[in-house]
Amino acid sequence: MSASLPVPGNPALAPGAIIGGKYRIDGFLGAGGMGVVLSATHLELSAPVAIKIVRDELAQHEEVVSRLLFEARAAAQMRSAHIVRVLDVARLESGAPYIVMEQLEGLDLAAVLTERGALPPADAVSYLLQTCDGLSEAHGLGIVHRDLKPENLFLANTPEGVVLKILDFGISKNLGTAIRSGARSTLTKKGVTVGSPFYMSPEQMRASPNLDERADVWSLGAILFELLTGHCPFEADSPAELCSKVMVDDTPTLTDFCASSPAGLDSIVKRCLQKEPSERYQSTAELANALREFSVAEQAEAEAETAAQEYALTKPRRFARTLGLLAISAMLVCAGVAFWQLQGRSEWARWSRTGGAGEAARSAGPQIGRTHAPLANTEIAPPSVTSSNSEPIARASAVAQQVPTPAAPAMVPVPTTHYEPPVEPKPNPTTMATRDGVDSRYDL
Repeated sequence: MSASLPVPGNPALAPGAIIGGKYRIDGFLGAGGMGVVLSATHLELSAPVAIKIVRDELAQHEEVVSRLLFEARAAAQMRSAHIVRVLDVARLESGAPYIVMEQLEGLDLAAVLTERGALPPADAVSYLLQTCDGLSEAHGLGIVHRDLKPENLFLANTPEGVVLKILDFGISKNLGTAIRSGARSTLTKKGVTVGSPFYMSPEQMRASPNLDERADVWSLGAILFELLTGHCPFEADSPAELCSKVMVDDTPTLTDFCASSPAGLDSIVKRCLQKEPSERYQSTAELANALREFSVAEQAEAEAETAAQEYALTKPRRFARTLGLLAISAMLVCAGVAFWQLQGRSEWARWSRTGGAGEAARSAGPQIGRTHAPLANTEIAPPSVTSSNSEPIARASAVAQQVPTPAAPAMVPVPTTHYEPPVEPKPNPTTMATRDGVDSRYDL
């Protein structure tokens, strides 16, 4: 096949040819087991499309044609964003059917594996969840894909971002890269491709007439295994050897190829690849629930690990910040105590200069001007009016002789403020002569 003549020997499909009166052939996109995929332009809409045409040698088999048209009509009824939209179904003048689909831009998962190798678990789970969402609608319509493989899972660039699209429901892709070559996708028998046995379930290899959606569940398990490890779960150099391994050998674990594979994903893959359909997930919806639970648990574990790492990194800074706060608090307490002490001293000094001095002056006022304390508890008889009566004077003298002389009191400091001593009453001149003896002794 060449770019100038997409289908050798068929000039009706050469570039520039018009199909159905409205599609102009632009070039060749790819080829599959049932037909070829051409790039074209819708003349009325000036929009790019992809056209899949059944091979001439298969166009005579009504069973093949009927199957292709059935899947195309079913795909046209699907509304999932993960199913490529079917725009038209018709026949060439030769009778060969063709399907018109949206033309995609991007890469399939086979090309992604070739470029990147094994994918991170988060990416692999995200792609499988999108595939499950698309297949759930197809299975609801009674359609089993039967040929799921990385080449049929396309990462399309859309205005909403990268969206996974399931191919081969009568769907094509814009091959920016050629279909991946390799032993897995080119196993043949007598020159005829027998499908994708690396992803086929045991019942499909036995050609069981009762295939159901659990066959697609097996294929999804095999795809997830390859996305995580870069290897298919069962590999061989011939179709016969490969079929024997799929039907007889135990399923390997993810850790056999990648020691860091999560245990949760290993159990999911192992259940998908059970030999008996009854032991697998019974629907893609059930598989999607298991993947979502793993995704939530994995995200929570990752967040906890990130939080622990951030805590370990910020712990020294947090300790230093705590010490700084304690130091500032201690400084504030010390400053408060010092301020309180200064305020106390200031108040005491102010009280001493004003109120305290006045109080001391009031207390010491009656004693100012005295050099000795007054005589305490001394009874002195009142002097007699007549000087001729000497008995009262003699009694007073006798009492005075029995009272001991008191010690001299401490001197009271003279206040700095001016103080006016009380005016003492003047003695009675008539009695001075009779009291001279006692007054002179007791300083009265």
